[in-house]
Amino acid sequence: MSGFPRRTFVRGSLAVVALAGVGAAAGRGPGPAAAAGLGPRGLVAARDVITRLLGAGAAAEFVLEGLVPEPGEADAFEIGGSAGAVRVAGTGPVALLSGVHWWLKHVAGGHLSGNGDRVALPARLPAPEGPIRQSTELAERYAYNFTVFGYSTPFWGWAEWERELDLLAAAGVNRALALTGQEIAWYETFQDFGLSESEVRQWIAQPAHQPWQWYGEITGYDEGASAHSGPVSVGLLHRRRDLGVRIVERMRELGITPVFPAFVGHVPDKVFAERHPRAHVIAQADYAGHPRPHWLDCTDPLYPAVAERFYRAQAEHFGTTTHYSNDLFHEVGDDELPTLLDGADLGAAAVAVQEALARAVPDARWLVQGWQANPRRTLLDAVDEERVVVLDLDSDDSRKWQETDAYWGAPWCWGTIGNFGGRLGMFGTLVEPGRTLPAVRADPARRRLVGTAVVPEGIRHNPVVFDLLSETPWRREPVDLAGWVRAYARRRYGGDDPHAARAWEILLRTAYSYASTGHTSGEGPHETPFAAEPALTVGSVSQWGPADWRYDPAEFAPCLTELLAVAPALRETATYRYDLVDVTRQVLANRGRLLLDRLRGAYEAGDREAVVRHSARFLRALDLCDEVLGTHEDWLLGRWLAQARSWGDTEEERAVLEWNARTIITTWSVHAAPTLREYANRDWHGLVGGYYRSRWQRFLDALPATTASGEPPVFDDWAEHGDAWSRGREPHTARPTGEPYAVAARIAADLAADPL
Repeated sequence: MSGFPRRTFVRGSLAVVALAGVGAAAGRGPGPAAAAGLGPRGLVAARDVITRLLGAGAAAEFVLEGLVPEPGEADAFEIGGSAGAVRVAGTGPVALLSGVHWWLKHVAGGHLSGNGDRVALPARLPAPEGPIRQSTELAERYAYNFTVFGYSTPFWGWAEWERELDLLAAAGVNRALALTGQEIAWYETFQDFGLSESEVRQWIAQPAHQPWQWYGEITGYDEGASAHSGPVSVGLLHRRRDLGVRIVERMRELGITPVFPAFVGHVPDKVFAERHPRAHVIAQADYAGHPRPHWLDCTDPLYPAVAERFYRAQAEHFGTTTHYSNDLFHEVGDDELPTLLDGADLGAAAVAVQEALARAVPDARWLVQGWQANPRRTLLDAVDEERVVVLDLDSDDSRKWQETDAYWGAPWCWGTIGNFGGRLGMFGTLVEPGRTLPAVRADPARRRLVGTAVVPEGIRHNPVVFDLLSETPWRREPVDLAGWVRAYARRRYGGDDPHAARAWEILLRTAYSYASTGHTSGEGPHETPFAAEPALTVGSVSQWGPADWRYDPAEFAPCLTELLAVAPALRETATYRYDLVDVTRQVLANRGRLLLDRLRGAYEAGDREAVVRHSARFLRALDLCDEVLGTHEDWLLGRWLAQARSWGDTEEERAVLEWNARTIITTWSVHAAPTLREYANRDWHGLVGGYYRSRWQRFLDALPATTASGEPPVFDDWAEHGDAWSRGREPHTARPTGEPYAVAARIAADLAADPL
């Protein structure tokens, strides 16, 4: 027995209340489960998650209990019991599931991730040698950048979302943005303010682009591609609403507070202004080639009525919540702001947003994002800071919280992006959450630090980063990263293999050693050259990616050799197979860049024969990359396209959704400025061997003939090429082919036979 205090627990399907004394029965206060926010519904929901993640047999061996937090704690969990009767107590469903996850990792040696699990457990579940207790003072543990709903999840169904919510709860997340289907509130609201049903649908973007419409950066129906881009159908709006309702209901069951989008004045362009000529409706500036939605000045007398209707529509479908998020003037510089305000006062507008939200949902909190110029001090000084939380999206790099004196005393969350555009290179910082965040939590300069924010632009990659981030709220001391990574490899593959350990030592020194100082600038990994618009010199592929190496590629290369040498029994795990594909892909991407250096050198020397030879070697590396990507379901373009098409009711709608899915990862949109092209590039089978290869083949075929002149070929129609590909309908497999180990081993032998 664990010796824990009074408790509520569930074992199997039976709920039992065990109280110390008779206080609850005598009416002197709630029992411990109620006090901890963990009633019978939460206990049942937690057990259901355990069943889905670990199996019914394992779930039956847990005794789940409520726990009352101690002073200064926002949440806590305890682990104890005996073999076959593991007791886990938590202050709520999320804390409880965090305890189960901690047990799985640090007692049972298992592993969960968005890229494969390893949960083979003994017949009788092991208990810890002694009681374990972890707690956190961080009450706000938030997940998701708005852009996740465009770069990763726009075409997910319930199966993907159910799995994701289970993983979020197990990772300790208790606040999560819920954007799916929320556009139904726009659809109903603006019809009540003079727009026709079709006008509203024309304004609403297709699913993959909606996040930027919520941000006030783009409008919907793309007249430049009208035959392909929409408008959205009524059926799609309702199907997405239905999924959104299901997501929100499950969040509530699990104790995850859904975060809804707030209404900050974005309205349907000039049509709304024409219908309301007396209102102060302001045309906004261009965003990377796109017209922004018009802005209804939040201090205008019309704004409260529109906001009231928006929140009423939202509540009719999704209920209300306690946390709402959106920004006034997202990604708008100080030089642009006066024009976009057109005489309006930013502080007064912010107060109006907060007051409208309070009328709809008293005491609701407004989550504003710490990103670029936002939130400005003018805004934070004006609003009631007790009902605001700042999500610092980039605490681990920009250090904005330090520049603003911890947001001038407002409550804030330490956040990390890590990923941009959903790009797939091996990259991340373990240093910042493992060492810097514990120091920040102990630093008086943190002022009102109230939580964490895990806000990558895309998810389901670099699982090691999220694994550590899931532990950081429960840890106060700096992490021994070398020891932690060795244990991670053991958990992930299921054995203490020396080759796996050495592979992860290499990964820690290279791909996952990034910190904000002493490294090249830029967002995310040094991207694959295969995704670049062809040239002899390729720096960053996307506009804001790093132009230079994050690490020495020669130091990274042995990682593949070590992974291939892992014991055969460990190679059968889903986790190993994913990592082997990822490392092989990264080795080939690195090789591609080195081969481009050889190619450029040969070209500058006027050596036509060498130009031809190195061109062939580069294309060979690209082809090998496409081949290994094709061996695993997580790296298939075809799966992304199939998910998009699955949302369509007619062939016409399926074609529109496929266009939406193709566009966001290539040209970004018809109107996008060059700065957004390839922003969301992907190392995916079909995209590498199809779209990217066709561009490189064209360039490299033309290159030898220009060797004598020294003037490489220039093509100015890559945007048109991308638009044509986005409109294409060529099939791509949604099922992997080949076996990752066999293909990776052959690739390694191929590379060894053709050294650089």
